[in-house]
Amino acid sequence: MSEIADAVQIIRVSFEGMEIAMKVGSGSLRTMQNAAKFLYGMLGFEKQMGRTNMKKLLMRGGDLQVLQFDKKDLKQVEKFAKKYGILYSVLPEMGKGTGKVEVLFHSEAVPRVNLLLQKLKADSYKMRSMDTFLEEADDKALATFDKFLKEQKKGNLDVHADANLDNLLEKVGRYAVEKHSVCVDEIGNHLSADEESIKNALSQLQKIGVVDSPDEKGQYKVMMDRETFDDKIRRFKELSERMRIISASKNTNFADITIAKKMIAEENDHAVKTRIPGTWGKDARYIWLNKSDVMEIYGGKTLLCYLDREKHYKLYSEDNRVVETMKGDTLFIGHYNPVSKGVREQYEKVATKTVHAPSRKSR
Repeated sequence: MSEIADAVQIIRVSFEGMEIAMKVGSGSLRTMQNAAKFLYGMLGFEKQMGRTNMKKLLMRGGDLQVLQFDKKDLKQVEKFAKKYGILYSVLPEMGKGTGKVEVLFHSEAVPRVNLLLQKLKADSYKMRSMDTFLEEADDKALATFDKFLKEQKKGNLDVHADANLDNLLEKVGRYAVEKHSVCVDEIGNHLSADEESIKNALSQLQKIGVVDSPDEKGQYKVMMDRETFDDKIRRFKELSERMRIISASKNTNFADITIAKKMIAEENDHAVKTRIPGTWGKDARYIWLNKSDVMEIYGGKTLLCYLDREKHYKLYSEDNRVVETMKGDTLFIGHYNPVSKGVREQYEKVATKTVHAPSRKSR
C-alpha cells in the first residue's frame, strides 16, 4: 500500500490544543467526512457532560471498535467492563425505539470484550470497526445523531444529559403537582419529551417522594403540594449538581444509596454515622457521611446519599475506632446494592399508606 493511501486512512483532530489521530481504515471520502464530524461531536458532547472517555480512547491511537447490544444488557455490560478494565464511551441513540445500545472501545480491548460477551451470554450483539459502523449508518441515522448533539448545545432535554434531566425533573414535577395525577403519555404530549426521558424523570421523582408508584392504569399520584415540591426539588438539584462537579473534577463516578433512618447511630453538625447493612453486633461497621451529600426522602424516614466508587472509605467500630478501609465500589456492591431496591419499595409502600395528598386549599 502506498504512503499516500496510508495517510488517507488517518484523520487528525485538533481538540483543546491536542492533536488526536483517528484510524478510519480504507473507508470512502463520505466515511471520513462523517468520522471527522462524529469525533468532534462526541468530544464536544462528553466535554459538556464532564466526561473524558472519548478523548482517552482517541489518545490511545484512535483505532476504535463499536459494540452493539440489547439495552436490557447495559447494566451487565457496565459491570463486566469495569471488572475487566475496558474503557468505553456510550453513543447517544441514533433513532428511537431501537432497543439497542452502542458503545465505542479501543481495538486493543477486543479480547477482553470477547470475554465480557462470553460471561454476559448475550442473545444478540454486533461488533464492527469504526469505519464499517459509519459506512453502514444511513444518512437518516447520522442526521438524528447530529440533531441530538446540536440539541445538547442548546440545552434541550435528553435522558443522557444529567443537567438537562434536572430541568426535566422540575418541569415534569410542576406539571404533576398541578394535575395531582399524571401518566407518561399525558406528560409527553404536554412537554414534547420522549417516553424514556419522562419515565426516567418520574423514577427520580418517585425516589424523592414527589409521586407514588404507578397504579395499574399507569397513573402516578402526587404526594406533596407545590411548596413542598419546590423545596424538595431545589435540594435534590443542589445535591445532584454537587455530585456532578465532584465527578467531573476527580474523574470518578457515584452510586446512589438509600439508608433507613434506623441505621443512623450518631450525628453531629457536619456528618452522620450510619451502620453498614449486613454487619451486626460486635462485627458491626459504620461509615461517616457528610450531611452536605445527604437528603431526606419518603417523609424523612430514609436518607438518599451517594458513594464515590473510587474512594476508599474508613470503616469504624461502634466506639469510632477505624477498623478497616474499603473501596466505594466494593462497599456498594457488597452491602448497599442488594438492599437498595428493597428499601425503596418498602418505603414507597409506607408512603402510600401514611402520606395523604394535600387538600385543594393547601394547593
